[in-house]
Amino acid sequence: MQTVRNIKKLIVSISLLAAILTGQSSIEVPIGASITIPTDAYVCAGTITVNGTVTYTGNSLCVEPGVGAIASIVKASATNENGFYKIGDQISVTLEFTRDVVVTGTPQLSLETGTIDSIVNYSAGSQSVTLTFNYVVKEGDSSPDLEYVSTTALSLNGGSIKDLVDRDAEIALPEPGAANSLSANKDIVVDGIIPTNGTVNDGIGEDIQFSGDETKLLFNWTGFDDASSSGIKRYFLALGTTSGGTEIKPFEDVGNVSNHTFNDLTLSHGSTYYGTVKAEDKAGNVSLVSVTNGVTVDIYAGPPSITTISPDVANVLDLNSLSTINIDFSEPIGSLNLDVTSTVNTVNFSYDLTSQNLAISILSSLASRDQLSFKINDLKDLAGITAADQTITYNTATLADFNQDSNVDAGDLSSFVVAWNGDDFTKELGPSTGTVPNLILSPDNKYDLEDVMGFTRMWHWSRKNGVSGKLLTHFGEELNYTQNGSIISIDWQEGAAVGQFEFIYEPALVRINEDKTPNKENVELAYVDTISGSNTFAYANISNNKYLNKSFITKVNGKESRPVDLIYQFYSIDGQLIAQGSKSMLLKAIPEEFTLHQNYPNPFNPVTTINYDLPQQTHVNLMIYDILGREVVKLVSEETPAGYQSVIWNTRNNFGQPVSAGIYFYQIQTKDFVKTRKMVLLK
Repeated sequence: MQTVRNIKKLIVSISLLAAILTGQSSIEVPIGASITIPTDAYVCAGTITVNGTVTYTGNSLCVEPGVGAIASIVKASATNENGFYKIGDQISVTLEFTRDVVVTGTPQLSLETGTIDSIVNYSAGSQSVTLTFNYVVKEGDSSPDLEYVSTTALSLNGGSIKDLVDRDAEIALPEPGAANSLSANKDIVVDGIIPTNGTVNDGIGEDIQFSGDETKLLFNWTGFDDASSSGIKRYFLALGTTSGGTEIKPFEDVGNVSNHTFNDLTLSHGSTYYGTVKAEDKAGNVSLVSVTNGVTVDIYAGPPSITTISPDVANVLDLNSLSTINIDFSEPIGSLNLDVTSTVNTVNFSYDLTSQNLAISILSSLASRDQLSFKINDLKDLAGITAADQTITYNTATLADFNQDSNVDAGDLSSFVVAWNGDDFTKELGPSTGTVPNLILSPDNKYDLEDVMGFTRMWHWSRKNGVSGKLLTHFGEELNYTQNGSIISIDWQEGAAVGQFEFIYEPALVRINEDKTPNKENVELAYVDTISGSNTFAYANISNNKYLNKSFITKVNGKESRPVDLIYQFYSIDGQLIAQGSKSMLLKAIPEEFTLHQNYPNPFNPVTTINYDLPQQTHVNLMIYDILGREVVKLVSEETPAGYQSVIWNTRNNFGQPVSAGIYFYQIQTKDFVKTRKMVLLK
């Protein structure tokens, strides 16, 4: 029996020792066993349980000092798999002790993470052999193989690490890189460095601004870099209609390349698209995005241009109606600036830009013989390509020049009369303001004196500055005229309501003026240019066509007949040309008054000449008398035309006999004039 008790006692003692050595805090003692507790043992907490009943509780369930080794670190490792770890990833570093340890406070572990070491707080593991320190990778951290800084990298930080018998544990770490160190047990790459973003270009080479393809876009990039040891793993590319947007294509893994093409797209002309690239390193860190400056789809080559202009710039702009200018472009237009200027006055306008057409509306009355400049600046297509500034120039019509031949003449007067008689107010000429020829119309839908004045002012201006002396090809019935003395009478063409006559002559030798009889129903215009030798007369009847003839007063310097060109036009009441042409006349020299000149020679023998002037056709008696008043001879007794006349006396009487020497008298008699002069006959 004793032997059995001793065995039980031995078993208990061994069990107790094992319990202490293994860090257990309780032991069960069988019935009948005995146990000796040293009184000088280290204070420990523990219990003795006998047959399921606690029989002892105290601080003596320990052994004497020196019994059992002190806890120490035998291995450093991590619970994570080998590999790359990025910013925000958690790495659980573990330290394994030889026996259970108890942790108080927050011990810290210093890790080698590049420029700045990372201090990691204790996380878990008290009362076990393994303590855990959770490290979260932060930006800037970097390590090709994660390791603590040194053997003393574990610090208590005011806390403690003890074994179960309250002894301080040994906290020295294995030599970094040596066996049982962190780097020896794990291949953990810490990459807390974000790749730097680079430059992204539109196109496959140098950056482009425009693309003519509506189905694909190409992008290339450079400059993305990863300063860590992991390196760039891949790139992501997105496509959007806004800078950095992903409306068209979300971010797509395009691999570790430097360019990519999006195919099978449905792009819109004039729209701008942006490529966005970001890089990811092997740890999973993603760079900031880089965005292209945008590529605009432009299916039209080059800048926009003007294709058609209506009306043609060769045409003049009408004064009697508001004008609209239509300009068509080679492609749809995104924007432009328009300015309209005038050489005479301010022009009010508006414009409407629709797709490829620009419609310009002139909102104010135009000035006669003005020049309008339509300046198109900053002309951009939908792609944003800017064309060179362009200027379109129009001339405005000449007021009253209805046939636009740059000359206000009989044809225009005829059109004016036809419009007047037909109440056609598209040819109104008044009221008007301004200075000739840049008159500005303010039509009032009625014909009156203001309209006549408008035509008159422009007709005179045209005579002074326009085309004159232009010989016309013959048309219709030839003009008939007669000269009676200084009066030229021109027969009015039958059916004519408008007529114009232009005389071209040598101004130093000829004068021509109108024999004018005022008529309130007529438009009568006269322009006399004595410097150039061009006199123009125009006539129109705005109520009837009863012109029969027209007379003109002439004067020829000297006694010789002089050539004169007459240019004429006749128009009917309905504005049709009846006749026109050019006629050369020989204008007779007509004296201004009756004159009997001194005979020549005087005294004379055997003949003398007597000259006399007749300003008009008349019956003339020219007689010679002797000193006693007796008629010697009647040299002239007949109807004589106007002009410079001459007769010779051969010193014979009415009977053909020679007369004797002496003093004689000669006398002219007309209806309106009598004159007597003396002459001497010598033998």
